[in-house]
Parts: sequence; C-alpha cells; structure tokens
Amino acid sequence: MALVPLLGAGSGQRPGRGALLGFAFGIGFFGVLIYWFSLVGWLAWVLAVLLESLFVALFGASWAIVSRRLHGIFAVPMGAALWVATEYLRSRVPWGGFTWGELAQSQHNLLWVLRSAGIAGAWGTGFLIVAANGFLYAGLLSLRGSRARAAGCVLAAGVTLCLPLAAPTSSATGPPLRVAVVQGNVPRSFTGNTLAKEQHIMRSHVRLTEQLASQHPDLVVWPESAVGIDPRRDPAVARELTTAARAVHAQMIVGANLDVDPEHYKVVALLVSPRGKISDIYQKTHLVPFGEYVPGRRFLSWVPMLEQIPEDAIPAAHGKLFTVHGQKVAPVLSFEGDFGSLVRGRIAMGAHLLVVATNTSTWGTTPASAQHVAMSQVRAAENGVWVVHAALSGISAFIAPDGAVAASTPLWRATSIVRTLHFSTAETFYTRTGDWLPIGCLGASVIALGMSLIRRRNKP
Repeated sequence: MALVPLLGAGSGQRPGRGALLGFAFGIGFFGVLIYWFSLVGWLAWVLAVLLESLFVALFGASWAIVSRRLHGIFAVPMGAALWVATEYLRSRVPWGGFTWGELAQSQHNLLWVLRSAGIAGAWGTGFLIVAANGFLYAGLLSLRGSRARAAGCVLAAGVTLCLPLAAPTSSATGPPLRVAVVQGNVPRSFTGNTLAKEQHIMRSHVRLTEQLASQHPDLVVWPESAVGIDPRRDPAVARELTTAARAVHAQMIVGANLDVDPEHYKVVALLVSPRGKISDIYQKTHLVPFGEYVPGRRFLSWVPMLEQIPEDAIPAAHGKLFTVHGQKVAPVLSFEGDFGSLVRGRIAMGAHLLVVATNTSTWGTTPASAQHVAMSQVRAAENGVWVVHAALSGISAFIAPDGAVAASTPLWRATSIVRTLHFSTAETFYTRTGDWLPIGCLGASVIALGMSLIRRRNKP
C-alpha cells in the first residue's frame, strides 16, 4: 500500500505539482534504497538519487494529467500502465538504464506474487502492485459516499494480488547438474599492493576448489573478478586455473578481467575445461556507467572521483551461451543480471540455466548484496530456470525456478556451496513473448496523455 499516498496526493493536480510530488517520493525512496552508493562518494549518491527521482517525477506529472480525465476505478489500469511505462524507460536511459528498485523486486520473497513474472516479466508484477494500490486509493475516496463501493474496491485490490495464483508454477525437470559456487572472498584489511591482493583472491578460490574434489561437482563457478590478472599473459595464473580444474575434474565458469591496452580491458567469464584449458570466453555486453567506464570521459576529466576509474572496459556487441554437459548455460556478469529484458533474451537463445557472476565487495556489509540476490530471484521467476548467483564476497545463492532461495552463503566469508540443479525443459510465456506489456503500456500512456492534453486545450 506504499503507493497509495503518492496516487492520492497527485491525483487531479496540475502537472507541475504532480511532478514535484513524484520527485519528493523518489528522493525518499531511492535515497534510502541506494544509500550504499555513498561508499564511493557522496556526490555519486546524490547524483544517482536525483537522476532516478526524475523518472518518478515523470510518473507524477503524467498521473496528474491523466487522472483529471479518468476517475475512480477507471483510472486504476491507466495509473498502472503509466508506472510500468516509466520503469521501462528507466531501464533504457540514460547510458543503458538503471533498474534498481523496480517494484517486482519488493516481492522477491512472495513467491505467489512472483508467478506473474513468468507471464509478463517483472513488468507484470509491477503492474499488479500499482493496480492494487490504485484500487485501495479508490476505496478510500469511496468512503465519503458509498461504503459498499469502498468495500468493492478493497476486494478488487485483493483479487488483483491473487491473480498470480492462476499462473502456473515454474519448475525444471531436465537433466541434473551438480554445481558448486566458490566464494573466495576479498581481504578487507590487506596491506600489500594491488597485484598481491589479486593473487591472494585467486589462490583463495583455487584452495576452496581443491577442497571440492570429494563432492564431485559437474560445474564450478567462480564469481566476477575472481581472476583479476590476465591468464593469457601470466603463466602463473594460467597454471593456477589448470590446477583448480584438474583437482575437481569439472568444467569451470570463471569471472576474470582481460587486458586490451593500458587504457582498456574486458570483463569476461571464462569457460575452463576439466583439463584447465580456456575453451570459451563470454565478454560483458552491458557495462556499469561510471563504474566500468566513464561516458564522455574527456569532458569529465576534472571530476576527482573519476580517478577511481582509470581504465574503460570494452563491451561486446552480442551475448553468447556456454555449453556445459551438452546443455546451454547463459552467463551474465553482475550489472547485466539486473535487466530482465537482457536476461530474457539470453534464455530465449536456448539457455536452460542462468549463471550470474558478480562482485559486490565494494558495498561492504550494506544491503546491496541482498538486493542483488533479490534481482536474481525475479530473473528466475521470469524465465523458469535455476539461477546460480555467485558473488565474490557474498551473498552467493542457488535460486529455484519459482524464485525461492534454495541455499545461500553469508557475507564476507570464504566458503563454497554445492547443490544438484536441473536444466529447464520449457520456456515461460514471458521468455517466449518478451516485453509486450511495457511496450503496450508505453503506447497506451502516450495515447492517454495526448488525448488528455488535446481535451484540455479544446475545453472552453
């Protein structure tokens, strides 16, 4: 019911006031949700909060315009469409978008609500949440007149939230795969130089992997940045990878960085054979702006904070799948797993398992790591696949196709977890059809806003 005050305060207002109310709502919401941005600088936190709040301001202005023409329950689906359209825009612009804080993520542990994600993605879950809030607001308005009408609106809110129960539950019944996640951890008080730190992290992963030999995994996953030294250029690093792979005699997916030149590098996932040879490479396609590269770097060289990003990563043009035990696996790296449209595209390519390799160690003990796991829960429910969520310093997790966390690790502990998963054998409706709902909501929003503005202009 957290959106009821925003819907109520902005309903029927002038667009400017609606935008101001939405902006204030956004400041409160994002200011708390991503306060951990401040760990890399308060300026980064302020700018991120202001930027994301502008999208809520856009919703507030649009809602103010449309709600002047639509009243009561007739405004409910339009309000939900406006919210989904705004979230869709936020996932696209600027610099490829930012999806943190989508409404669907708030439902990550309400598995019956997440069923809707298999039909229309995270967008469908968000639509239902806003619609339920809209019905509750309509019920509050109706208290002034008909209590029966108010009760009907509250009932409609309940029915809206129960609609996902009609959707099928997702499960994976394909061939089994025994998977191990190695969480090598990052030393928090390391006194050596960067090279020594990278070597320490890699050796921690090697040591933990060697201890898994008795558990006979089919696949071992190392997180993003587990190998920070290019194994193609450093024979010692290549030997460490070979040692780990041969110890467990299993394929490995290893997060690594590869050098390009003094100013550029690639963020990759390596597929390592049981004999320790690199058999395939996935290069990250969706990079973190102001994290892995600086947009317009030559114009921003005066910003001191950007000295923390001396090199720019290079994105790949297209994603790719790995073949593990004869089945297709979709690797995504960190930030990419936050985008439902991107992940859905990889699963639609024929993948039957999703591996999210990430590094959230920058964010310390804040809720950032748990929030990232919540995103992977939504990705699992959207596509009906098991998700292997491997984090360098935690939280790592195995997530079932319905979004349930089957096993997880604590933060800041060098450890490993092993579980037998199953490849999926069927696609969800969302995987097959894609972003039909947000595109439809975007079109409906443009039409509704246009009609509202035309009517207002023609009014005597």
